[in-house]
Amino acid sequence: MDLKKTRIEGMKIFKVSPEVMNNESEETKKIVKQALKEKPLKIWEREIKQHKSNLLVSNEDGDVFQATTFVHKKKIFAGVAPNLIQAYFDMAYEQIQWTDKYADTFHYVASEKFDRIKFIDTPIFNRFIQYRISSIIFLHLSVEAFINYIIPDDFIYSKSETSNSNKFQEQITKLNKENIERWISFKEKIEEIIPDLPNTTFDIKKNSDIIGRILEIENIRNEIIHLKSKDSNSNMHYKKVFDFVASNDLSKYLYSVKKFINILQSDFIKIDKIKEDNDTKKIYVEKAENLHIGVYFEVIKQKEKRITIFIDKWKGLTKESEYLKVVLSYLKLMEDMNLIMDYLVSEEKNKFKIEIFKTDEQIK
Repeated sequence: MDLKKTRIEGMKIFKVSPEVMNNESEETKKIVKQALKEKPLKIWEREIKQHKSNLLVSNEDGDVFQATTFVHKKKIFAGVAPNLIQAYFDMAYEQIQWTDKYADTFHYVASEKFDRIKFIDTPIFNRFIQYRISSIIFLHLSVEAFINYIIPDDFIYSKSETSNSNKFQEQITKLNKENIERWISFKEKIEEIIPDLPNTTFDIKKNSDIIGRILEIENIRNEIIHLKSKDSNSNMHYKKVFDFVASNDLSKYLYSVKKFINILQSDFIKIDKIKEDNDTKKIYVEKAENLHIGVYFEVIKQKEKRITIFIDKWKGLTKESEYLKVVLSYLKLMEDMNLIMDYLVSEEKNKFKIEIFKTDEQIK
């Protein structure tokens, strides 16, 4: 399955001269030996397990990164901590791409239960909604985390407020970075604080469209998070949430977030094209007489996590063909029987493509 990915960098803490990092002089060895004498490796290892010590790692260029450690089956594993802003954005991006593929699949698996409305009676519709909700939340997270990230540690925001009792009385409150993060609204951070940051040129009016979409994301995120209890207005509340989640083109909001971040810090969000993963079992159906439920028996037999079925487009076989729809309806049956976990159906120039995914339990 083709997906585009965000380039996620490590969390860089500082940079030192490469000569220092590669220095193997007697003085350096002496310092390391003394450090291990004061805190033996076993104590250091125990503190890492108890999260009482911090671990940094460096590369040959002298870049020093924050590491993150975790313990699994009594062994310590470590890796470079990812840039969380880029990680949040990537999670939103991946999930939006998945839901676009689900939307294409719905054409093949929906049934005519209502006049002119196709009904999707399959768990993949739940995943479609879940992934879109999750992408909205992660898009909002990426913007909020980025705003907090670019505010300098020594920045002071002078907030002026007019008294309700006396319109001529004005109070100035000075807020530091921590105060801003805790007490200033998302909207005010974007509209008031961002343009006031040093060395930042951000035109609110010029970028009003992308700001509008980002504020829409915040609004619907709040609607999702603060669910209402059952009352006379609940149905309208949920309708508002689901109308936005299911019907809006989330890619517009994704690209607005990307543009907003990259205006403020050039190339902070970079997208890489990932080549198709060929690690899949392939099944080819080239003749009409071979397209039947027996194809799925072959899928069930395969002890592979991913299986791709390619169906040639012979004369008369279109995505509207009832014959094809009947064959594809077996996918839901297999899902209901817990024989497969997920599936995607798409149309290419000369063939249809069915990607089927299994869990470890399903391939035992």
